[in-house]
Amino acid sequence: MKKTILEIALVLAVVAVIAVPVMAAAQKTNLIPCVQTYGPGSTLPLPPGGGFVIFNNTSGPNNLVMTLSLKGVQPNTEYDIYLGVDTWGTPGKVGTVKTNGQGNANFHLNTAVSRPGTHALNVDVTLKGSGSDIYELPGIHDSPMGGVTLNFK
Repeated sequence: MKKTILEIALVLAVVAVIAVPVMAAAQKTNLIPCVQTYGPGSTLPLPPGGGFVIFNNTSGPNNLVMTLSLKGVQPNTEYDIYLGVDTWGTPGKVGTVKTNGQGNANFHLNTAVSRPGTHALNVDVTLKGSGSDIYELPGIHDSPMGGVTLNFK
């Protein structure tokens, strides 16, 4: 009897592990000054501070969770946040964030992607309404599909 209960418990444990969907690990990457604006040969001074972006899909298959954090950038300033998924060119605006008196701000997005698989992601941060890139993910201008890839299963 004890052996049968143990066997049943073992089978249930294995089934529970198999039933859990496989998710991609979170990916964190830094935001850097825009290469096209502040790159080699530019006469513009680098903007202050920077930040990072964390991508994840822990809320389920085909779900993108993005957390963007600005640190030590221009205080009391509004920035537009753009996200591109498998696109090159102009990504779509997903929101606006305003920094506090220390130049810090956080932005959170939880949205669906179109299909499972590997997606190229890129992020641009611009001064609100200007369309001029200030910060971006590394590699955006080196690859036609963006700076970060994340696998959605």
